[in-house]
Formats: sequence, structure tokens, C-alpha cells
Amino acid sequence: MEDESEMRAVMRSYDFGLLLIPGEPDLAATHIPFKLADERLVLIGHVAMANPASEAIKAGKEAMVVFTGPHAYVSPTWYSRPHENVPTWNYVAVHAFGTLVPLEGVEAERALSSQIADFESEWRITQLEEKRRAMLERAIQPFELEIDRLEGKAKLSQNKPLEERLRIAHALNERGEHAVAYHMIEDEAEEDD
Repeated sequence: MEDESEMRAVMRSYDFGLLLIPGEPDLAATHIPFKLADERLVLIGHVAMANPASEAIKAGKEAMVVFTGPHAYVSPTWYSRPHENVPTWNYVAVHAFGTLVPLEGVEAERALSSQIADFESEWRITQLEEKRRAMLERAIQPFELEIDRLEGKAKLSQNKPLEERLRIAHALNERGEHAVAYHMIEDEAEEDD
């Protein structure tokens, strides 16, 4: 997967990502929702101040976010020759690399409001009483990840002949794994262009 618009679509559809920050002595991993900015290649998120990631954000460290897209088990029984194949897993993922930028003041409030609006149509942060809102703002660290590199990962049985890939996509659809089947068929259509 190399098309940026396709990678953006995966990040928007599967927006609960894994923020990975190199640290001393361990790698820090934080599972959080992200918003992909519309106009720029930037991810917006926030963590609790108690989260060790907050220090890395304040320090403007480099980081990676992993977005796991649709994925599904593939049975060898779905192939025309099951005795020649083994079980596997098909998947789509996006890795976003960049620099963490802490947000404060108006920028932080704007980022939080934007992220909340994506998930909640009826509630706004401005509805919180002032004292509670001030307490919340001290307890979290909003940030942006300025993306400088995207890597798309897609294992969709590309190494198999077209007939086998279509068999697998059909079996996935039968099992309700429509998103993986869609990506397999979409991938095939792109190869034909």
C-alpha cells in the first residue's frame, strides 16, 4: 500500500492507534484514539499527564503510531489445493512516523474540541463547569504528531494467483470479514489499472 489517500482512509476508519515512543530503558506504548487533521498530515491526540508518554510529548520526541486496519484469518481449506497451503492472516495497517508537538492554551482546547466532535455530536467541552474544565486541562496533555513518513502495510494474499485471491475474498465475505475482502478486491483492481 503506497497511496497516501488510501493510508489516510485507513487512519480515519481505524483511528484507535498505538503510540510508540522510544525511551530509556523501555519502549513506551500507549493505546489512544487519534484524529487525522483534514488540511495537514498531522495526527491529533491526548494522553493523561500521569502517562509516561506525556514527558516525551513535552520534550518533542520522535514517535510512531500504528493503525491496525481490517484483518482476518485465512484457512487453507479456502484454496483449490488445501493440502499445499497453510493457515495465514491477511491484514492492512499504516505506520505513521513523526515528531510530537505539545499543545497548550487555545491550541490544546481547539484540538480537544475537534477530537470530541468526531465522536460526540451532542456534548462539547465548553459544557463542563469552569472549575471542572480547568481541572481536566491540567490532567491531560494534548499533542500533535507532525507526520514526516507514512508506511502502508498490506498482506492480502498478493503472492497467490488471481483465482485463489478471489476464492479467499469470497470466503472472507461469507464469514462477514467484508473489509478485508474489500481491500483484497480493491488491491486487485488497482493492479489491473
